[in-house]
Amino acid sequence: MYQALTEIGIIHQLTETILRTSLPKPLTLAQFKVLTHLSRVPEVNTPTRITNAFQVTKGAMTHTLGLLLKNGFITIIDDEGDGRAKHVYMTKRGQEILIQAITAMAPNFAKLDAQLDAAELEALTKSLGKLRVFLDKVRE
Repeated sequence: MYQALTEIGIIHQLTETILRTSLPKPLTLAQFKVLTHLSRVPEVNTPTRITNAFQVTKGAMTHTLGLLLKNGFITIIDDEGDGRAKHVYMTKRGQEILIQAITAMAPNFAKLDAQLDAAELEALTKSLGKLRVFLDKVRE
């Protein structure tokens, strides 16, 4: 298991380097990750839940959300039932820059596609999904 987690960690580092060089300005890697999160699980949209999902400090997430808000990529709306709670939503502009970022990465994805056939990729994705679900449960 250690060797598998080491490989995942190395892949993570290499992938983040590719992502950073592909992102359209002014999008940062942290902002890209938040937009991806909001597109994948839009119901996990309070600042606290997003912070918990990313396992970062409240200050770090407040900063990231502030930059996303400043650039018009998200909107933050007060909860109607609880005046203390807020909800974060991706705007049309946020969706557009997320699509731009993913499109910019397409050439790198094409190179990766040549390394694994469809069956290998499906098996890998399934195994990694199981690992993610398990690790997500044990962190709580």
